[in-house]
Amino acid sequence: MHGMKLDPVQQAAQEQFARHLVVAAPHADRPKRQMNKFIALPLFAVLAFAVHAAPSPTSATWEIWDDCTLDTNSYFDGDSFHVRHGRNTAIVRLYFVDAPEADAGYGTRVAEQAAYFRTTDAAILHNGVAAKEFTASFLAKPFRVITRRQVAPGASRSTRFYGIVEQGGRRLDAALVEAGFARVNGEPAEYPDAGTSQRIVRDLRAIELKASDAGRGAWVRPGTIESLKNLFQSRKTARCVNLNTATAAEIESLPGIGPKMADRIIHARPLKDAEALDAIPGIGPKKIEALRDLVSF
Repeated sequence: MHGMKLDPVQQAAQEQFARHLVVAAPHADRPKRQMNKFIALPLFAVLAFAVHAAPSPTSATWEIWDDCTLDTNSYFDGDSFHVRHGRNTAIVRLYFVDAPEADAGYGTRVAEQAAYFRTTDAAILHNGVAAKEFTASFLAKPFRVITRRQVAPGASRSTRFYGIVEQGGRRLDAALVEAGFARVNGEPAEYPDAGTSQRIVRDLRAIELKASDAGRGAWVRPGTIESLKNLFQSRKTARCVNLNTATAAEIESLPGIGPKMADRIIHARPLKDAEALDAIPGIGPKKIEALRDLVSF
């Protein structure tokens, strides 16, 4: 590396990447031997990779996009979303993980995910919506994207880049797995040393096992989902939630409505009818139908 001159922008990016690329599992309930640790790339390995990587369709260097924001006006799900970085917009697909589908149109993938989580297609779709809301909440504040602009395949006609997403020192991929809203089944990041990716996958597997044992997210058994549906059905006949007068807590008691969505509904008041919900970001025809018999105006 001696004698090779780098322009100031490239050198600054490499130094920032070397300082900040720390891969950490979620801080909560980590087993001491596997998850209570940080995996960092050696400075020399990072710089050597950034300068000497062989040409490929992806970027030769890792890029760090700080202060990104989530574009909630564009379609997104738990593991793929539009991000704004300065004046630019890009679609980022998470490395390492795969979140449940929220669209029944992807029947083959839904069935595959249902087999993996040992649950039903309906439960996968239910948790796909929950994963999307989890990601929206996780990315409510500015976040960081680390990417080599490696193109992620998929049904979307738009180009997507694989990336690592961090917010508040936590990785989104690990947080989704911990909550039971993603499986460890995605493209691994191509670090300079192959052992780093392997260690990350092992740590994610340990987190996934714990989520499965605890019955979190998509790991909740179908019988539990049906029980919740029956509970909401009984509540429907007893009392509807008036979206124009209800408290945030009452609105959050509705299926598929979290704190952020409840806040959006409150700020959209007064609401005339169920169709008025369509103007609220994050609420589409399927959710309107799910809520129609549970709310009043």
